[in-house]
Amino acid sequence: MLSRCSVRVQTHRKFLSFLDFKYLAKPPPSSLRYSSSNQPKHSPASSAIGVKELVQRDIRHAERLGVLEPAPADVNGFQKLIHSAIQLGKFYFRGAKLIYTRGREVSAIKARARAGGLPITREESRLIILQRRDVTKLIPFVVMAIVLEELIPVAAIYAPFMLPSTCILPGQRARIEEKKTQKAITSAFEAQGILANVTQNAVDGTLPYSALRGTGSATVVCGLLRLPTFGNDLLRTWRIRRHLHFIQNDDRLLIQNKLEDDLSDHDVAQALEERGFIVQDLPIESQRARLKWWLNSVQDTPDSAAITRRLFLLTEPKTQKT
Repeated sequence: MLSRCSVRVQTHRKFLSFLDFKYLAKPPPSSLRYSSSNQPKHSPASSAIGVKELVQRDIRHAERLGVLEPAPADVNGFQKLIHSAIQLGKFYFRGAKLIYTRGREVSAIKARARAGGLPITREESRLIILQRRDVTKLIPFVVMAIVLEELIPVAAIYAPFMLPSTCILPGQRARIEEKKTQKAITSAFEAQGILANVTQNAVDGTLPYSALRGTGSATVVCGLLRLPTFGNDLLRTWRIRRHLHFIQNDDRLLIQNKLEDDLSDHDVAQALEERGFIVQDLPIESQRARLKWWLNSVQDTPDSAAITRRLFLLTEPKTQKT
């Protein structure tokens, strides 16, 4: 067992020393979506952090939080590498096991609803969706962990969409969210001209998906919604449609159960970000007002126009909705 771990750690060391890619620290985000103040700024080169250092920093951060067990103080550097590799392996195993355990909870929720019991709550609905997404990522993740576990921390930097939510270290999660926010801010700045042209295709407060093709607007909307932007417009439009179906159901639960005023500040910010808003530095009163504006705007929309209505709202400037 120790020999196998030593080989994996040596591979880990060689692999990281080979990498010289840079992760550029992002500037603090602005608060408005379509304002010139959202123009992205670049950090100085001195703030660049190498991938190897970034991975090690994530591990040290997880050790401080108690997520990973730190190595004993009297061990040498090579033994620390072995210890970190073992602890990461345990962390990934626990994360994969949690997905399996959570699956039984999700099955029980669905069975209760089918049997005529209590309807599915907003929290349960979000848990079901999260479980579905994690299950689709689990097999590729397990293959990656078996073949080359050392790739996983790098995937968290360059391809975070590949990782199940239960297998992401706290530092990695914070950086993923930061990059999503920065992408949304960049998209908000780019949206000023692009989406203004797209809205010319709007009809009665709705916007057809065909308006997103070939104009660059599909990339912008994906960025606003914190969705991956790679691929062609067909793939990006599919992601937008799937996300807006999720938002439609979430809106229904918020309105139907009158949950708007009961949401915590964190939940309000999360709900707005899922609907394409930039909330950084925005007072909580303004955040709640914008969520109320969104829910009022979709409340009486028929199901046949539910998605195209929300697509239209995404193209609306939000700075005046206070």
